[in-house]
Amino acid sequence: MRSSFLRRFVPVLAAVALVPLALIPAATAGAAGTSTAGPGTAGSTPSGTPLHTRITNQQILGTNASASAAPATPSGLPSKQEQIKVLTAALATMQANYSKFANFSPGPQDIFDYGIGNLWKQGIDGAGTTIAVVEGWDLPSIAQQVHSFDQDFGLPDPDISTIYPTGPLPATCPPGMVKLGSYGSCDAWGGELALDVITAHLIAPYAKIIISATPADTEETDDAVSQVAMPELMKAVEYIAQNHLANTISISDGSGESTYSSKEEITSQDPGELTAAAAGIPLLVATGDCGVVQNLTNASGQCGNVSQGPDTAAWDDSPWVTAVGGSVPNVSTTDGSKLGPDPVWHEGPFSEGAGYSSVYTRPSYQNGVARITQSPMRSVPDITTDAQDGTSEAAPLLNGVLALATQVNQGKNVGPINPLLYGVLGPRGARAGIEDVVSGNNSATHVPGFSAAQGFDVASGWGTINAATFVPSLVAATRANGQDGATRHQAAADLAQLEHGIQLSATGTGGSEYLLAGGFLPGHPVHLTVDGRAVATLTVTPLGTVTDMIDPAALNLPAGTHQVQLSSLLITETATFRTR
Repeated sequence: MRSSFLRRFVPVLAAVALVPLALIPAATAGAAGTSTAGPGTAGSTPSGTPLHTRITNQQILGTNASASAAPATPSGLPSKQEQIKVLTAALATMQANYSKFANFSPGPQDIFDYGIGNLWKQGIDGAGTTIAVVEGWDLPSIAQQVHSFDQDFGLPDPDISTIYPTGPLPATCPPGMVKLGSYGSCDAWGGELALDVITAHLIAPYAKIIISATPADTEETDDAVSQVAMPELMKAVEYIAQNHLANTISISDGSGESTYSSKEEITSQDPGELTAAAAGIPLLVATGDCGVVQNLTNASGQCGNVSQGPDTAAWDDSPWVTAVGGSVPNVSTTDGSKLGPDPVWHEGPFSEGAGYSSVYTRPSYQNGVARITQSPMRSVPDITTDAQDGTSEAAPLLNGVLALATQVNQGKNVGPINPLLYGVLGPRGARAGIEDVVSGNNSATHVPGFSAAQGFDVASGWGTINAATFVPSLVAATRANGQDGATRHQAAADLAQLEHGIQLSATGTGGSEYLLAGGFLPGHPVHLTVDGRAVATLTVTPLGTVTDMIDPAALNLPAGTHQVQLSSLLITETATFRTR
């Protein structure tokens, strides 16, 4: 997947102030503090050179950095009849020229393997929905790249916008990111971003697409792992969900749990996932590309230095996230016809991440497969899709599929999907569009991994999908379950508990209150206010906590009730106390 992709130590970026957001058309995104010229900047690929995928270094179909003129942003959707006509013609083009494009991924093989064409012919094409992809840098030429891809098949150009939830990007790519090369430089993000957008767009061609660009260290110089899996990405998830900007979100990151210095550094990022879940927005995260092990933060390339034992990716391990592993379409190279079950993706040293979390315990929705996982911990992946270019291709592909489901659900969000995946869809198998993955494994050179088998297994989760059946089945299950109301309510309750985690204890000394709160990003600043008045900036301990003493006399607080607030990158916590 693009998974562990931007993972390596990056020197501190120049501090970027938080600014109000606006959706910025992708064709003009460079105006928001992003340079499009010079080595090391996104979009600086030499003229005429196609963008390439990070894992296989294969050309991304249709992309070419010499493209100069951005297509006009679509002003509106054509009629349903016209949409069907356009996509029916695109399917015919894919079929007639299949052998020419058979080896490209994403490409026509995905359309045929997952039964997408049957949905397009019914007008199920993402119209009226919005997909978000979360990235560490931007690509000002993305509209041109997608336009070039679309021309090969006659697909419609999408409405693409870029947002910057943590402020404008630095004017040029930071030197430390440039040094990361194909592993995580700004140029690498460019290729990754193109892969994410094109993959999601291929599946849901009439959906709008929002790109969120949030580099590391916009607030604080972090440790190595946070240069790679920057918490700013989870801030973006939170922002998108709070403002209802998208119906479904994907992130491609496979940084292993063992690369973090503490459990608190991982769990402090839960508010982003919970915010999305409470809003009913599915959050899809790729499971990684190094198999049963995961990349370490001192690696110089993808899977260049990995854990000595089994490990899983931190973000996809959250019970509120759908962990998307990798399989390979098993279709004919001449006409795209199905040849048999899709196998687990495993190409040389690369394969999908799969295994058990060491941080998150088994969620209740996995209790039904506990006899298979034989672990008290969260098992990943939940499901797989095409990962020939890494599981960072798999996550946005499912992102597109869930946009189709959102459209069928009359624009209503369909997530989180895990409870229904485990409780309804998975057990029904092919009748619900779940296609079993029965072969392949994710073993690494020095560590045995997990093998696929019939039914649910640790290697592939429930397997992969036939979207033509999976999409209506998911929608039917969602409606029958009251739009996942109970699941969303639980996420909101869990988030509220975190937001009210401040503990205040009267000291008996002049009415002072001792403050203790946790759940924050270690090493980051937390701003303390009382009744909206700035009091102090605290630094979070390695355990994710802050402490302080609130002296009402020193603050000249009158008798009555007062509100204390702790604001940080990912969460704001509040509490009240009384003075006499």
